[in-house]
Amino acid sequence: MYDCLFTLDNYLFSAKVRTYYSVSYFLKLFQTLLITPGVLGLLTPLAGSANEINLADVSSYSSNQVRSISEFNSPKELAIQNESIDTLEVQTNDFEAGSFSETTTMSGSAAFQVGAVDEGALTEALSATYSYNLDLNSSFTGDDNLYVGIETGNAGSVNFVTGDSVAGSDSLSIHSMYYQFPIGKFDVAVGPKLDNDDLMPTTISTYSDKFFMSGYTLLESNAYVYGLAGTGAGVAVSRNFDNGFNASGSIIGTGAASSAGLLTEEGADVITLSGGYDGDNYGGGIVYVSTDDYCGYLNTFISSGCSTLGVPTLAADSIGIGGYWTPNEGETTLSATTNMFNPNIKGVDADTISDIQLAVEQKLGDGVLSATWKTIPLYNVKSSTDYNQDTIGSYIEVYYTHPVNDSLDLTYGIAAADPDTDSGDSFELYDFTAIGAQATFKF
Repeated sequence: MYDCLFTLDNYLFSAKVRTYYSVSYFLKLFQTLLITPGVLGLLTPLAGSANEINLADVSSYSSNQVRSISEFNSPKELAIQNESIDTLEVQTNDFEAGSFSETTTMSGSAAFQVGAVDEGALTEALSATYSYNLDLNSSFTGDDNLYVGIETGNAGSVNFVTGDSVAGSDSLSIHSMYYQFPIGKFDVAVGPKLDNDDLMPTTISTYSDKFFMSGYTLLESNAYVYGLAGTGAGVAVSRNFDNGFNASGSIIGTGAASSAGLLTEEGADVITLSGGYDGDNYGGGIVYVSTDDYCGYLNTFISSGCSTLGVPTLAADSIGIGGYWTPNEGETTLSATTNMFNPNIKGVDADTISDIQLAVEQKLGDGVLSATWKTIPLYNVKSSTDYNQDTIGSYIEVYYTHPVNDSLDLTYGIAAADPDTDSGDSFELYDFTAIGAQATFKF
């Protein structure tokens, strides 16, 4: 029953999440680095030539067409003009009544992902998927905001995914919905679909893991304080101080939309606290997350997760600490973080596990080159009551984002892993290589 902490008989993938498990392997990730650059050509239309104006012809036309200025003041002509104005007013009112909204702005993106994963569990073939996102922001007082995030995609049956990939079957879904408003110097957000970082002002890393990394559970940056927290009904409060410091707190019930309920023993409630500082070219902070039950989350990618582990509940505390530094006026940004995960399993002595992530983003040409290295910790199960910290391998990704224009970004990337193959390990990273590209259209 305690052969491993995370056990699966097959490989499973959930929305924006891909995690592979087996009895003897936990993830397996990438080994060699390959990249295929794309080429995009833009054509600029040719300018047309201008025609010369014949002033004599214009004068002749005017004298022939306008015989008397008094014609425009006749009752008949005025009636025609008034009728035209009334028609325009009606058309304008109809347009305003049927327009999108006077208080709502919409932005969005469409992304095309093309890539392949060597030794992929589902397929090794080249795959092509899409994702589509809409962000609706409505203000009713000028100081408030109702946010609704809508997404769709078809990346549910392939190995290659990016941070923008959306699993699904071409149907729209609401991934986030909350209402934000000020109370004094504080910002408050309430809603039925709230993430613990939706109103969080604290930045512990500036690395944008938008290529391969953030599409996979436990590989994304700060997974133990963001990725495992879940989404649900809740409330968040934040404050940005004038001296650069910031703080926030939230409570979210991931089972609030079910019979488990909000703030109950049956439901999984997540409490998040953060504090940080942002200066001119550096900053950082700390994020603390506590949940009374991770079982609901585990069940999304491990069949009967907690029952498979033999535990009724899986409570845990997580801490993320990190900072960033921009030494040369924005040309280079360095980030370093560590995340600690401390489970509380009745009758089990489990170590606190921690990861380390180093990242750099460098302006290169018109775009940005991003790279990161991260350790992947898990548990080496010595016995049914003894779980020891173990590093199952490390992960690296490199990608380049090229802005073709204000509305189109092209991203090319590679990802690989260095599995830890010590004989005493219960797990090691799944050994495969990922390479691909993404085009993102923004509007």
